[in-house]
Amino acid sequence: MLFLSFLLAIPVAHAAEVMRLTFIRHGESTANAANVADSSVPGPVLTEKGRQQARDIVKVLGDNNYDAIYASTMVRTQLTAAPMAEYLGLPIQVLPGLQEIEAGIYEGTPESDAVKGYLQAPLKWLQGDLDARIPGSINGREFDARMDGAIQTMYDNGDRNVAAFSHGGAIMFWVFLNAENADPMWLMTNPLRNTGYVVVEGNPEDGWRVVNWNGTEIGPETPFRVEAFRQLRTLSRQLQQAADGVVESFASRDPATIATAINRSLADASFSVTKFGRAINAEIIKRTTAAFQASTEDLKHKVSTAAPEAVAETPTATSKTTANSSAETPVKSKVKAALGSVVKPRGATHLSDGNKALSGVTKSLGRTGEQVRTTVRDAQDQVSSSFKKLGDAVKKATSGAAKPAEEKDAA
Repeated sequence: MLFLSFLLAIPVAHAAEVMRLTFIRHGESTANAANVADSSVPGPVLTEKGRQQARDIVKVLGDNNYDAIYASTMVRTQLTAAPMAEYLGLPIQVLPGLQEIEAGIYEGTPESDAVKGYLQAPLKWLQGDLDARIPGSINGREFDARMDGAIQTMYDNGDRNVAAFSHGGAIMFWVFLNAENADPMWLMTNPLRNTGYVVVEGNPEDGWRVVNWNGTEIGPETPFRVEAFRQLRTLSRQLQQAADGVVESFASRDPATIATAINRSLADASFSVTKFGRAINAEIIKRTTAAFQASTEDLKHKVSTAAPEAVAETPTATSKTTANSSAETPVKSKVKAALGSVVKPRGATHLSDGNKALSGVTKSLGRTGEQVRTTVRDAQDQVSSSFKKLGDAVKKATSGAAKPAEEKDAA
């Protein structure tokens, strides 16, 4: 009895509950219609088109039976959320943190020029430089922490199926920074228009995955390109940290300290590149093995399916006696057809060792090979660029170290 009481007293670790979070971008605002970046609070209202979009999104998402509706501090999200709130009989909870990324000095500039101005720093966040700051605004770390805080509030409130009305930049960049299977290419191929939406699942503890992007269901497997991009982003951060170490040492004005920092940074950078290569190689092996196993299973299935059919059509003993032994029987035809559908020569005139490929494996390995070549080229460009930055930092530190020494000698 005492032992049982002891067991009951031991706290049980529970897995964090899964939350389904649907981000919905606001309808068209007067600023959108005027092609103007506006991140002010409370900001512009919706146009008539935007109000209609707010009503229309209820028809698309309203029957998901959300248990809570949140909106940012900007009035355009609250107006977009109003029809959904009325349909579900839920209050709109205004939550700081969901607001648009502040435009800083780019406030009031044309939205069409965002890539050359407003979005320059956020695009660097996706490359791993979270310290990049929008002039007069926030950097990536501050933005991510702000959004994380808002989502943590929803989770702590016990809400597990949430509709959060927010903004295009805030939604997309948070998802790209936090969802492990999010593909930054969507920013170009399928960006969120007004009342576009993204559904993620997970929790603040275990992380997030995209399950639906703007109406397209997203599978559980992370594409190779996305995994490679994530590894490149990690490499970029590590190389940036190595360069920062050199720059920081320059403040000491001590040649020995600077030299030590340079050596340490170069060693760290070299090891980071090694780890990147190991990670990419491991991913290639994993995916190639999976493709081979899948094709092997397909081979087994096709042969096992064809074999009973072939046996059923086996000739009788009498027909065997009269048939020419070298003639092609139905059995041979069936087995030959079954094997022919799964074993193909690679464009040669005969089959020999090393000249056979399982159907599906060749295509899978071909696709994987092309992805690998593309990734390696991108990695080489990224590493080359990063090492150039590191070299520039070293050059700056070295030239800076020489100057104090000359001044000291002159004194």
